[in-house]
Amino acid sequence: MLGKTNYKNRIIWILAAFFVWYMVVSSFLTLYQESLQKHLFPNPSPAMAFVLEYYALTLSSVVVFFLVCWLTKKNRFLLDVVKPTAKRRSMSKLGVGILLGFLTNFFCILCALLHGDIKLYLDFSSSQIPIMIFAFICVFIQSSSEEIWCRVFMYDRINVHYPLWVAIVVNGVVFGLLHSFNPGITALAMADLIICGLAYSLLRWYSGSVWTCFGIHTMWNFTQNFLFGLPNSGLVSEASVFHLDAMNAVSNWVYSYEFGVEGAVPAIFIDLLLIVVIMVMAKKKGRLGELMESLESRGLAPVEPAGKTVKMTVADEPDLDIETVTDADANADAAAAAEKKAPVSAAADAEQKASAGAKAEENPLVVEFEE
Repeated sequence: MLGKTNYKNRIIWILAAFFVWYMVVSSFLTLYQESLQKHLFPNPSPAMAFVLEYYALTLSSVVVFFLVCWLTKKNRFLLDVVKPTAKRRSMSKLGVGILLGFLTNFFCILCALLHGDIKLYLDFSSSQIPIMIFAFICVFIQSSSEEIWCRVFMYDRINVHYPLWVAIVVNGVVFGLLHSFNPGITALAMADLIICGLAYSLLRWYSGSVWTCFGIHTMWNFTQNFLFGLPNSGLVSEASVFHLDAMNAVSNWVYSYEFGVEGAVPAIFIDLLLIVVIMVMAKKKGRLGELMESLESRGLAPVEPAGKTVKMTVADEPDLDIETVTDADANADAAAAAEKKAPVSAAADAEQKASAGAKAEENPLVVEFEE
């Protein structure tokens, strides 16, 4: 069974919510981006203006995500997904992602260089270091904003009631479609972006942390846009360590003049290779079965609020069968279970209550269910 009949749990409604919030953020940026930029940075340099326009102001997307999770109780479990913790080794996984992002993007750039499609020249001075540091922070914000909506909100909301493979496939397709209106988009670039979405979703699953995705996405964008001065999904930075000799760049199957390395075959190859490596490693660890499971089937689904929460201790009702209650019919079920219990003598009943009370004082157990 792929999911419950409740319309709120269907993929179409999850995607509808995703696109509604995506449009809210896009509309905000469209309406207020220029005025905010002028207010905060009245006279930015061309490099600063580029960073602000395409990267920094996506912070609003992150803010909207946290507001949505805070205001809607059923999405609050997503806050724990993005919370960095030492137990989940979030920072070390961020580092792994950053390394993967650099290696995968550099492979594509190296292919274009060796094939003679691009020529780069060094044009960097120490005065550019502050803008590069600011750019890296802003690229992290922009890349993470895409990840928290795709690899957290959409990924986890779908996986609550649907098998993981469904969340991964939907993620890949939607991630590609989100870039449909980028400058210079081609069919090859769209194919790569969809495959990239699949690869990053699998990486999220295998690593167990969205921080790995934050790292790989950030460093992929920063490497091609600010280290090597190449187009990032069609956008060319005004500041970079190396600069592209655009007049002599050649567009073919190794490099796309309009879209950069993301619109060429090497990018598709490296993303497919990442998928294969993850699947092989998962098979060796016996984890492929997880792709067929949902959080619900694994007993890890978050409890969605249905009304007022009632707390009860063992000491209050020592005769009550203790179970985990997750729906609005819990009271009726508990009452029916209590009525079916076999009668006991008054002495045995008193002894049972006293014993249960003593245990409750030693280790109180709280049962929560919805009215």
